[in-house]
Amino acid sequence: MSSNTVQTGYGIDDKPPHRTAALIGLQHLLAVFGGIVTAPLLIALGMQLDASETTYLISSALVVSGFATLVQITRVGGIGSGMLSIQGTSFTFVTPLIVLYQMKASSLAPSVVLGLIFTACIICASLMVVFAQSIERLQRIITPAVAGSTVLLLGGSLVWVALQGLQRDFQSAGIPALVSAATATGVVALLAFSGRPTLRLASVVAGLVAGSAVAFAFGLLNAPDVANASGVIFNVSATESVGDLTATAAMSGQQVNDPAFLRRLRGGVTADSLNSLFAALFSTFPNTTFSQNNGVIRLTGVASRRVGIYTAAMLILIGLVPTVAIVIQALPSSVVGGATLIMFAMVGVSGWLMLGGTAADRRTLVIAAFAVILGPALSFTAGRLPTIPNILSTFLASPVSTGAFIAMLLELLIPRFTILEPAQ
Repeated sequence: MSSNTVQTGYGIDDKPPHRTAALIGLQHLLAVFGGIVTAPLLIALGMQLDASETTYLISSALVVSGFATLVQITRVGGIGSGMLSIQGTSFTFVTPLIVLYQMKASSLAPSVVLGLIFTACIICASLMVVFAQSIERLQRIITPAVAGSTVLLLGGSLVWVALQGLQRDFQSAGIPALVSAATATGVVALLAFSGRPTLRLASVVAGLVAGSAVAFAFGLLNAPDVANASGVIFNVSATESVGDLTATAAMSGQQVNDPAFLRRLRGGVTADSLNSLFAALFSTFPNTTFSQNNGVIRLTGVASRRVGIYTAAMLILIGLVPTVAIVIQALPSSVVGGATLIMFAMVGVSGWLMLGGTAADRRTLVIAAFAVILGPALSFTAGRLPTIPNILSTFLASPVSTGAFIAMLLELLIPRFTILEPAQ
């Protein structure tokens, strides 16, 4: 095992007890649930769909995410990464899909526009399946410098999103929101570094329970409305998937620059594309790998695929039983943000360790520095300059994929024989 991977208590092919797998699977679900339901909700709101159509999109997204996760994890016939990688509706497509819908909605019926969008998704996903078969050509540029800076960006982006959410919670609810978030963070941190494996494995759930109890005491926890339960750009996505899968491999104790990893990467991107095609057939939007659950792997030390199977089953169950989703959505966002903050930070730290930490050579640090700085900078600037073409603005929208692209470009441009001595 290389020095830039993370040791785990249960490896990819290990089989922890079913009770343990179910408990950790629940923590993975809690880590990704918000992201999975938010993307289709934003698309539905942007398209001004009615309540029944929105409910269908969210439920369909959850069910498809469950089945897509099974495809990604089980890796049948070389399709799938064979790692504990959770699938969900991609945020990359939110803005392009809304813009495309609004462009056509004035002249065509909404159902016709949605049909055209799903057809386009099927065609593009099919092309990405073909592209994924040649992904092993990236072997020369998927180096520790590229992988480490991408994972570092992933962790930093997730932490930034969590902190932005906590800021909004503070603005709306004041000090009680921060107290409930701090309680969740504190309990997760306390149990995560406990000497008892059982406490470590239950750290996220315990943090959510403790934070919710404090939120309830402050009157921030709303009772779920169970009575009304029944009423209510592919290349960029592929680049993000490369980063997500690289992070999952590192969290799972796998090499990230050998032929076996490249086969997993090819299978993962292929599964991404096929799952997006599958999603379109069931009238929901493109799927991709999620990065949020990598923090759970790092925190618990469990990378077993059995855990992912439990998570997939829970996603399908929630999609089929809306009441369960409504209960989970009753958790205050400040509590969820507080509980996940440490996990996201640990993903970023793992990226630094993949770079080699303090022993990293200067060339690696130069590549990582430019990727980490220019990725967010270009992403922030792209949406604020009216002169930038829409297609370029969309490509640069994600700081993670932009940073990964910059790191790959520099890996090709900077000679390998330069500045190889360790940085001081």
